[in-house]
Amino acid sequence: MKRVITFLALTSWLSSSAVLAACDENIAESTPSSRFVLNGAEAYDPQTKLTWNRCSVGTTWTNDAGCIGEVKLLGLDKAKQFAQELGGGWRVPTIEELYSIVEQGCFNPTINSTVFPAVTNVGEGAPYWSDTPVEEIPSLVYFVDFIDGAVDGHSKGFPLAVRLVRSEP
Repeated sequence: MKRVITFLALTSWLSSSAVLAACDENIAESTPSSRFVLNGAEAYDPQTKLTWNRCSVGTTWTNDAGCIGEVKLLGLDKAKQFAQELGGGWRVPTIEELYSIVEQGCFNPTINSTVFPAVTNVGEGAPYWSDTPVEEIPSLVYFVDFIDGAVDGHSKGFPLAVRLVRSEP
């Protein structure tokens, strides 16, 4: 959690900057493609033992074009319901899990776009739900904005993008 708070301070400073570079070549990749085992629509991360859905909810994986369709924005309860109906152990990630796929050296987007293609700005960034309440304000739940890597909180009824994950035994 201390890392998240430190990163919040850093992203506040960076977001006030008029121009952001796509990637800083002086920073080692935190989520290189080699870290993941890709199998079509899924990306397994041996480091965290998590399997990620490579596409955002609302889009579908195709081998030819990656993720196609339109990202569906959902309130947190609807996102959890969608994951449960999908079955197979899929769920909304915790903030620590979601933050583990933030690419530290890049902006716009701050995610490995080879592993997780088609992250697009939906008007005010690319905010993705976590399932972790903000301890100090329990009515808010953390999310990560994959455009700038910022972590913030929002009320669970607000519609945000969703990337599902499942734990491996």
